[in-house]
Amino acid sequence: MKIHRDTQLKQYTTFGVSATADTLVEYSTVEELRAYFAEHPASEGYYMIGGGSNILFSGDYHGTLLHPTSSDIEIVGSDDESFLVRAEAGVVWDDFVLYCIEKGMYGLENLSAIPGTVGASAVQNIGAYGAEAKDFIEKVEVYDPVEDKLFSMSREECRFGYRNSVFKSRTGLIVVAVVYRLSRRFVPNLGYANLKERVSSQGDIDAMSVRETVVKVRAEKLPDPKETGSGGSFFKNPIVDKSVADKLSERYPEMPRYDVGDGVKIPAGWLIDKAGWKGFRQGDAGVYPRQALVLVNYGSATGGEVLELSKRIVADVKEKFGVELSPEIIIL
Repeated sequence: MKIHRDTQLKQYTTFGVSATADTLVEYSTVEELRAYFAEHPASEGYYMIGGGSNILFSGDYHGTLLHPTSSDIEIVGSDDESFLVRAEAGVVWDDFVLYCIEKGMYGLENLSAIPGTVGASAVQNIGAYGAEAKDFIEKVEVYDPVEDKLFSMSREECRFGYRNSVFKSRTGLIVVAVVYRLSRRFVPNLGYANLKERVSSQGDIDAMSVRETVVKVRAEKLPDPKETGSGGSFFKNPIVDKSVADKLSERYPEMPRYDVGDGVKIPAGWLIDKAGWKGFRQGDAGVYPRQALVLVNYGSATGGEVLELSKRIVADVKEKFGVELSPEIIIL
């Protein structure tokens, strides 16, 4: 366990904005967590940070951040149809996806190249190209420092939703590991037309070809955080009443829309692009020219400047379309 004071957070986030944390604790085991909380009561407050790919610090963080460095992956069960594979919270998500494909465990291919850690995959219920983490999560191992208790939560108990889970409301719970159930048989998930077209053009379809295509498509649309600071998709795709979507479709017949239960999901990127924000830049805070859903730091933007830009976009989209955007990014 390492405890850092007044730590610069640039290296711990993909947005690359300058901010410091009063305390940052790096740990690799539950025993280390217990040792830390034995000296620092949970009532003092803390927040988990994994790969920092879904966080924007709008200023210095006056509190304690917990950062897992655990990296073990283990197959913990199997039957004729599937494997149960357990990955600790600190495992880099894309490393986990590649590991599973190489071991003949399928289902996560469409989630390739998503930045972050395995722990965050459950908290955020990450998703892309018609797949979500919840589709494969068997259970989540959790530590509660208030009760000094380690326990498991089933998929149902995690209450997964669109980019959401119980861990977003019960922020005191610490994800220790996630157990995924993955198939022995590869079945391509090519519901997204663009993905299907790109994969099919390569000939034979296997898990690795789907992964490689997803990686290429994401690289074409999204900035490399090593070169341009970003947190990926800044906003959630709004889900609106069908009546609202129908009225917008009358005005904009070309608007993409997807039925989701009783509502309709509209791509936030389309709304932002249609409102004229794509490629906008003010100082070093901007909207990525290739994907309007992504806000970027071109070098020296502050978290406050990125946040202010996001608020302007939300207000403008609301005024023009009557649709309220909400951030997918966690703002601290």
